[in-house]
Amino acid sequence: MLIISSCGKEKNKIVFDTSFTTARLDSLITKSENTFEAIIKPAFEPVNKSPWFAFAVSSSTPKTIKLTLNYGDYKHRYIPKLSFDKKTWKKIEPQNIRVDTAKGTATLKLNVSSKKLYVAAQEIESSKDTYAWVDKMIENHSELKKVIAGKTAQNNNNYCIALENESTKNSIVLIARQHPPEIPGGTIGFKSFFETLMANSKTANSFRKNFNIYAFPLLNPDGADLGNWRHNANGVDLNRDWADFTQPETKMVKNYLEEKVSKGAKIQFAIDFHTSYSGPYLLVLDSINTVKSKKIIPNWIRNIENNSNFKVEARKRSQELPYCYNYFINTFNCEAVTYEDGDEIDRDIIKERAKIYAQSLMKTMLLKLENNEL
Repeated sequence: MLIISSCGKEKNKIVFDTSFTTARLDSLITKSENTFEAIIKPAFEPVNKSPWFAFAVSSSTPKTIKLTLNYGDYKHRYIPKLSFDKKTWKKIEPQNIRVDTAKGTATLKLNVSSKKLYVAAQEIESSKDTYAWVDKMIENHSELKKVIAGKTAQNNNNYCIALENESTKNSIVLIARQHPPEIPGGTIGFKSFFETLMANSKTANSFRKNFNIYAFPLLNPDGADLGNWRHNANGVDLNRDWADFTQPETKMVKNYLEEKVSKGAKIQFAIDFHTSYSGPYLLVLDSINTVKSKKIIPNWIRNIENNSNFKVEARKRSQELPYCYNYFINTFNCEAVTYEDGDEIDRDIIKERAKIYAQSLMKTMLLKLENNEL
């Protein structure tokens, strides 16, 4: 916990709190009585421009303070989110933030009081929060199993949510939140997508009878809880480790799924959930692999656009890159995508998009199955 006293008197004490999981604030500089500069650094370098921050602030007396977020060599990216309970969040009001695009800093005007105010780059979601959601899903769906699929870099349990039907070998795989700050797509979008697969609808019920589901709801729990910008606890970007498999998190997925396949499972599709400043979009197969594929992806996109107001931007990437979705394509000869939502997209739209995408994927794959095209 960092404690900064604005003028050395107990009655004017301002407290900046970083004692909770996911927190990131490295040091503070007092500029004047109610003006501060927060130094925010990545845990590891090199790193892309995803400067995560999360801290709480309170004051013994109500007041307005100015706080400049300084990322050193990096630049401000996320609109700060504010909460008093880490459950209900709202973006900071535009008049209360000033971004210096030349310096890459952002200066916030915060109204503080004895009630702790949480300030974060995105909504805070610790591993405990994600696993509480997993447990609730299992409570409501007894057919789901929470499996310890392996360990993390810090030797914590890493989980897979498995739904297996003995009557089928066809399977899909979902990977979520390799990168800690990517809450919008990696957590909010993923949860909505998975909940749609588990819905009590004709399409979802039919899908679950015909496809196994293996979902990894939080591949990088260490990084999330440490407040890392990008990496796992070993300082590795997991989404660049799907060729060498140097990390326990990627090795876990590889070993778990390849054992399933050795026992007869057929992985037909995989999705890796992320968030980008330029989202939403899908990373898809390159032109050569699209020609060779079963055309699930183009049919899925067509289904989405024909049955909703969403338009899908599909970006082709080489299958030689060490990304997660390429592992599925190159190892299992199945189709896969990277699912990217946007940093500041309205959360209800993120949920609705994921719901529509899940419904459309189920219909697309069920039709492929019916036509013996899988």
